[in-house]
Amino acid sequence: MTKSVVITKFLKNNRYVIHPLLKVKDSGSYAIPPYITEFNLSLEELLDKVLYAIEFSKEGVLEITDSKIRVKEYLKGMGVKTLKDVYKDSFSLDVYVKDNIIEFTPWKNAGTKGGFVGFKEDLSIKLPFNSPKEELLKALELTLSRCE
Repeated sequence: MTKSVVITKFLKNNRYVIHPLLKVKDSGSYAIPPYITEFNLSLEELLDKVLYAIEFSKEGVLEITDSKIRVKEYLKGMGVKTLKDVYKDSFSLDVYVKDNIIEFTPWKNAGTKGGFVGFKEDLSIKLPFNSPKEELLKALELTLSRCE
């Protein structure tokens, strides 16, 4: 099973929103609670929040099947009013854990119509999940620097 977390940073107020994902077979991944909102996090604090949130990631079925309600809950969790606000002055990265490997993947902000998209080249960083914290911090820092 792959566990995954999304980190979105809003640059205007240095606010991070971290949340796990629900993977639904033959469908995709969906944001689920808890939505952890923090301001001005150090790198170590951010990593600790990610490692906490990833424990809530799971596989299963959607509890909320109405997409309008799902979007409303997502926006509430993200602390914004519209999808446009999610992409305004922000960037995003994902953290995956599978088979005892942790992967940090940066995204490029393509705005409301494009969303957060991948780069042409693979900028992901993969390490053993049980790597020393210093190595995980370096990987997180480098991934953050690659986000656009």
